[in-house]
Amino acid sequence: MPEKPQGTWTKLLTDYRVILLVIALLLSIIFLGPSYSNGQLTTNLKFGLDFEGGSFVKLKLVNNTTPTISDKTLEDTKAILENKINSYGLKNTPVNTVRDDSGNAYVLIDFAGIPYEEAMSIVGKQGKFEMRIQTQGNESAFILDGSEVQGVSDPTSELSGTETAWGVTFSLTKAGAEKFQQAAIQYGATTAPEEHYIMMILDGKVFYSRPLSSELANSLKTKQVDQMVAMTGTGDEGKAIAKEVAVHMKGGSLPVSVQVVSSGQVPAEQGATFKTMVIIGMILAQAAIGLIMYLRYREPRIILPMFLTSIFEVVILLGVAAFINWEIDLPSVAGIIAVIGTGIDQLIIITDEVMATGRAPTTKKILQKLSSAFKIIVSSAATVVVAMIPLWYMGFGALKGFAITTILGVFIGILITRPAYGRIIGDILSK
Repeated sequence: MPEKPQGTWTKLLTDYRVILLVIALLLSIIFLGPSYSNGQLTTNLKFGLDFEGGSFVKLKLVNNTTPTISDKTLEDTKAILENKINSYGLKNTPVNTVRDDSGNAYVLIDFAGIPYEEAMSIVGKQGKFEMRIQTQGNESAFILDGSEVQGVSDPTSELSGTETAWGVTFSLTKAGAEKFQQAAIQYGATTAPEEHYIMMILDGKVFYSRPLSSELANSLKTKQVDQMVAMTGTGDEGKAIAKEVAVHMKGGSLPVSVQVVSSGQVPAEQGATFKTMVIIGMILAQAAIGLIMYLRYREPRIILPMFLTSIFEVVILLGVAAFINWEIDLPSVAGIIAVIGTGIDQLIIITDEVMATGRAPTTKKILQKLSSAFKIIVSSAATVVVAMIPLWYMGFGALKGFAITTILGVFIGILITRPAYGRIIGDILSK
């Protein structure tokens, strides 16, 4: 007996291009992790300053010994700032570097969801740590700097009477412990600790000033001590100082000074308004696309696959953004809308090429037309990618976000959604 021909749905769902689309769509939904609670829809998407509110800072690097900032110094500064930001608990915060026409070096940072004062406590200072010892009166002597510090812990607290006292525990290197012991003995802190306070200073501001405990003073007479605790105060103020000190001691001092050139903040309420406006804008964009498709084709069997493919493409793009932890900001949304527009253009090219085969076309004719359509689409996509690469490589902030989103959208379209749509529409129009 002859084999029973496969149905339309069976042929489509067993085609590798459609399978790839379904897998990509399911993975994207998993990466997005949508959930609904307390009347709000939440996902794993990370939104930038435009939508979450927060602060933006532009820092100019200043070297007091030479007017120029080398590329190595600029990269070292960026790495230290990223380390400080990460240790503060703000992972994947974008830190970008740029130079102006005069060669001046700048660092640009967007802090989503962080108030301006808090952002400045992280990146608005050099973070130069030093330890000094009181010699006599108001005079003091240098003991060591941040290069002799290691193993800095997160801020810790202990109950002091009715209040909570905060501090930072850290270790000294072997050389640092030796310097500390020698200074304590030389200036008499081991015999008269009340007369020789130990001071810890961050960017010229004393945050710790206390005498050695009698136990520590006696220990330093015979052996080195490498474990230190810097108490920063009580209550919220002590906690804030401890957190700031820990960040700068962990990250280390910047190789140069920084000067705030421009800064500002976006209120959280304004960010929420932007998010609402963008959602409305994208819904209107999809609605406009649906209307255009209806006016052009007036056939549900064509309009529905095209419309769904456009939506699937956006979902996959957002899923990739969630997977790579890409921060969605206004330029990225502009890139998504651009991807939607170019995507519909390419879907129309595929549809028109297949429709040009006439009624009840052969499979060979459909494949020829699809091949012709994909040559046009790939050429167009290559042009877009080539145009975006300079923005990605040389741009920062808005330009980079737009470029990356557009390039990702183009590759998703070429590799996943266009082949699947071509297979589906070719089967539909062959009936």
